[in-house]
Amino acid sequence: MKPPADDPLQYCRFCFSQYRVEPLLSGGPKDQQLVKQIRSLVQIELEPNQAATTAICSRCRHQLTEFQLFRDRCSHHDSIVREKVEGNQSSQNDMWYAVEPLDDGEDSNDDEASLSKNDPLQGVSDVVSKNKTRESFWRAISQDVGVIPDHIKRTLELTGFYRNASLGMISPTTIKQIEQDMRDTVHYVTSSMGSLGGNRWEVLRQYYGAVYCKNPSKFKFLAGEVQTILSITAAVQENGIHEYLSKAGVTQNRKELLNAADKPDDAETLTEKLADKIQDYYRQHANDSEEFGEFFARLPGVDRCVVRQREDGTIIGLMYCSYCNMHLQVTRDGNSWRIHNFVKHCQQHYRVEYRTVKKK
Repeated sequence: MKPPADDPLQYCRFCFSQYRVEPLLSGGPKDQQLVKQIRSLVQIELEPNQAATTAICSRCRHQLTEFQLFRDRCSHHDSIVREKVEGNQSSQNDMWYAVEPLDDGEDSNDDEASLSKNDPLQGVSDVVSKNKTRESFWRAISQDVGVIPDHIKRTLELTGFYRNASLGMISPTTIKQIEQDMRDTVHYVTSSMGSLGGNRWEVLRQYYGAVYCKNPSKFKFLAGEVQTILSITAAVQENGIHEYLSKAGVTQNRKELLNAADKPDDAETLTEKLADKIQDYYRQHANDSEEFGEFFARLPGVDRCVVRQREDGTIIGLMYCSYCNMHLQVTRDGNSWRIHNFVKHCQQHYRVEYRTVKKK
């Protein structure tokens, strides 16, 4: 079997398709990330000169996105199962673990948890302010992905995906489920016309688009709309949902409270101890892999840790995760920092291998 053309930019390197083919590299900042993704997911190593003369079709590009989402979902759910299993094993008499136990104790990040589980805009009580915040949220994403049709925004809002990090985990299979959900909620949309405003066709157009507003029971996304949703997912996956919430002003109040909080007298010393503890923790579990080296290099140093003192005298720390563009809250237990919350969060980026030792 031979390549379909002499020019490698005229066909997809990964399936030989010549339909909707484009150069693999666009000259943008995401090029290296795509090359790493190909190496990680399909075990193909592309040298710089090879990547520059490589093309990819739209289908394979979307397959890569779906593979990445699938792997991330598997890793996330596997970590949940492992934590449960390991938690059960650690309570047995013949086992103990050579790492700190991870729990949901005092340093669980209640603020961040509420953002991920509930509507991140629910703190905006005024209707006008809430609408402006929603507009700002979508405008922030549009800056990265281009124009987003109104009915796509409303569909993602109605089905609950835009409200948290699940917006970054939508796959083509998920899109099929969203379409089915929208077909099943026609009655709900039409029965809510009074609160939504506008006449029947206008409301249906807002949720089902111009093509299916007169036949919403047959609703499905057009091909270009599917690409738009996958682009939104890719942007959220790369930048983190909290970056867009921040741009929309959702996290502004929290930042203002942080800036207004007092620094303890020994803030610099506490910050150094906090950064040292997380670095020391992962040094104990270091290995020679390239993945661990990259992960360790992204751990927060002193410049990425903030220490504040609440009104009740409690000392808290915020550690910045460069993967998610968010801060994880940690607390102090006596004279030492409790970093369980940060370590637990980092399991989704690099999972520390747990070592078990039998008691003698």
